[in-house]
Amino acid sequence: MLRLFDFLRSRDLPRMVRPNFARERLNYLVWSLLVGTIEGNIAGIVAKKTFGASNTLATIIWAAPIFMMVLNLFWGVVIRGRRRLRVMVVLSVAVAALTLSVAFTSPNWRPWGGWLFAFQIAATHFFVSGLVTLRSSMWKVNYPQSQRARIIGRLQQIRFLFVPLSGALAARIFDINPAYYRYVYPVAALLGLASLVPLRRFRVRGETLERRLLRRKIADHAGQRRGLVAGLREVAGILVQDRAFRWYMSAQFLLGSANFFTDPVLLTIIAGQLGFDYLPSSLLMVIIPSLCSWVAIRYWAPYFDRVGVLRFRVVNCAVWLAAYACVTVAMLLIGYGWRSHLWLPVSILVIGRALKGVGHGGGGIAWTIGHLHFAKSHQIDLYMSIHVALTGLRALLMPMLGLVANRYLGNASFGIAIALSVASLLLFRKLARDEARGARAAAELSAGEVGPPIAGPNVS
Repeated sequence: MLRLFDFLRSRDLPRMVRPNFARERLNYLVWSLLVGTIEGNIAGIVAKKTFGASNTLATIIWAAPIFMMVLNLFWGVVIRGRRRLRVMVVLSVAVAALTLSVAFTSPNWRPWGGWLFAFQIAATHFFVSGLVTLRSSMWKVNYPQSQRARIIGRLQQIRFLFVPLSGALAARIFDINPAYYRYVYPVAALLGLASLVPLRRFRVRGETLERRLLRRKIADHAGQRRGLVAGLREVAGILVQDRAFRWYMSAQFLLGSANFFTDPVLLTIIAGQLGFDYLPSSLLMVIIPSLCSWVAIRYWAPYFDRVGVLRFRVVNCAVWLAAYACVTVAMLLIGYGWRSHLWLPVSILVIGRALKGVGHGGGGIAWTIGHLHFAKSHQIDLYMSIHVALTGLRALLMPMLGLVANRYLGNASFGIAIALSVASLLLFRKLARDEARGARAAAELSAGEVGPPIAGPNVS
């Protein structure tokens, strides 16, 4: 049992990374307590119960954190070339200030109070999405590739554990008295500011040299335009020129689309058509997957370090495929006559949701640092911003497409998630094989350049 809390250790890590990891671990833990109070699910509940939001407005607030990811291309351009720790402090303070501002929004300002709350949540997550890109670029330079996934996996375990706990605690407080939001959000803001304290002696390795090289690169292209438009043009150039990254993003888009296609429809069936209460709905949608992610990530992390992102994604994608297959079978049984014997489809659904959690545990690592396999040192922030923006795009498109497909196809629509994940699996396999083939060719070429060993004089 104690091994489940290995993510809190640092003594088994390389000595040079321990100080940074220890500081970031504490920062991540305290910061997760703030994030738990503003994530989409809890914000949607506050919108409905406290601000009397309509279903449409509550849905907008639920989707606001996802929508903000689309704007992440802005952060990739803005962060680049700046001192990361300073930017991190500025973004964190902005998130804390916006979180604090919620306490001053009155539920009596109908209907504008609800819309103001929606703006506050959206603006908060605009700055949170910048922190996602920033952290990823810091991990690239601070932690060695051979153990990066293990280190990031431990930070992800903190997130998987403390964000839901914080959200559940906030929800319990709001159940006691919805007006207590006036106290919860200031406390969350103070925690966000307190999370910066451990970073006072945090170091970003090699940043001075990196910024010098970037300035030199910009000087070499002094005749070209700079600024946001030029940065976005460079982003487009990455997708055009980096063929492997483009196909990797395509495979990841398909896999992520299957997830966003499935979950909203599944939620409406579980809580709506089947009429499950809040606790069993929460168990199936949140608690079971979260617990499985928390446990599984400690096994996924060393595997990622051992085989690399592409081979990792092949195996991880197969787990997602199995999860969607279980969910599809369960939904087909429910849709075609098994409602009087719910124990069987629900049992299959529990297995599917557990597999989803296992897949999500590994996916959390690959989503966070997988792009670093392709990113050039002077374009790390741009690669991450492309990745995050595409995540936001699929999250905006797929829930609506899932609802429309379910309306016309019934529960057979879940088969579309299987098709999407199969296509993703095939793409990941092709990328992994191409990379392995390229590595073998490079090794053979290197051996050929060295040539056969030179024979010495025959003295026999």
